[in-house]
Amino acid sequence: MVDPEAEGAAPERAAPPDELGEPAEGDPILGATIDALKRAAHGVEIEREVAETLQRSLLPKLPAIPGLQLAARYRPGSAETRIGGDWYDAIPLRGGKVGIAIGDVVGRGVEAAARMAHLQSALRAYALEALRPELVLERMNSFVLEGEKGGMVTLLYAIVDPDASTLQVATAGHPPPLVLRPEDGPTFAEAPAGSPLGVNRFPSYAESMATLDPWSTVLLYTDGLVEAPDLPLGEGLDGLRSAAEDCPPEPEGLCRALLATVDSRGGSRDDLALLAIQLTPPGEVLSLALPAKPSSLASMRRAVAQWLRLSGASEAEVYEMLVACGEASANAVAHAHSAISDSQFEVRAERDGPQIQIVVSDGGSWRPPAEQGRGRGLPLMRELMDEVKIEPGAEGTTVTMRRRLREGGER
Repeated sequence: MVDPEAEGAAPERAAPPDELGEPAEGDPILGATIDALKRAAHGVEIEREVAETLQRSLLPKLPAIPGLQLAARYRPGSAETRIGGDWYDAIPLRGGKVGIAIGDVVGRGVEAAARMAHLQSALRAYALEALRPELVLERMNSFVLEGEKGGMVTLLYAIVDPDASTLQVATAGHPPPLVLRPEDGPTFAEAPAGSPLGVNRFPSYAESMATLDPWSTVLLYTDGLVEAPDLPLGEGLDGLRSAAEDCPPEPEGLCRALLATVDSRGGSRDDLALLAIQLTPPGEVLSLALPAKPSSLASMRRAVAQWLRLSGASEAEVYEMLVACGEASANAVAHAHSAISDSQFEVRAERDGPQIQIVVSDGGSWRPPAEQGRGRGLPLMRELMDEVKIEPGAEGTTVTMRRRLREGGER
């Protein structure tokens, strides 16, 4: 046994914590502190997981809109940053237009995700009233001040009209959209600056209008893409424009490439969201895949009518072929696996010389109506088209309709 009083003997002391953070015996204060830190870290991680799950579940499924192609991404920030309230939305509007939005709720965690859900619902309600972007922002500001009891929010709302090839945009403290045109380099759309939501009682918002070329892509994003503690916003915007020059304009490819640039600089501490939308005018062949819902029929008619006109059909021929195609599509919507919410029907149209062929297919079965006096759809289709062929099968029904354009049609 070593004598503690002997020369050279080291005094007794408590052993330090080991590498796993376990306190040595006899150090209750340090042990309690480490246990508390562990519990706090565990609680933060649980909150982060709950917030991320809630936020991802609230982000919308992008709609299928003829003439437009959409893609979006959401990415949470680094592990040491709690989830924020970044969000996006795409809302089909009357006349084939679509409202697109992207926003950022100031705050973190479950509370920010819950506020995001409230704002998303309010925005959809105002957008579906067919209000101009500046009016949507004014109403959203009132909603934040009165319904949400304040708390700053940045928001950009725009309306894309594929038929007119226009972008109508207003912003409330949010970075401007980036527009990628086929013949020019990426440029930021002019968006008059407006104060963030929840800051002023009577803010003033203005909107701008831009013309889009066919195959142009509009990119909306949150500040996590262009801003960081060591990256000022101005430099981030310049970097985004420069990076987009080497990115594919197709929405899915554009989102993937831009996220790769974020990874190359070490990731982002803040969460970020992207929404890209591209104008895709009809080509030689029209191919649509739409939800088997009555609301899809209007979109189908607009797309097919535009394609028929470009293919040289007269207005009378456009009308008659639209009626026939509408009857086939309505039957697909009514009878194509109605119990499956995400079922689709497809429309494919192509021209071979003076002959137009339209094919409507679905995953259900053609069921003749049970009530007497109904069922005029098939005779009407045969009256309006030169040839109608129905092919039922185990995997669905295909309706093929053909009609020769008078005088061969003109392109």
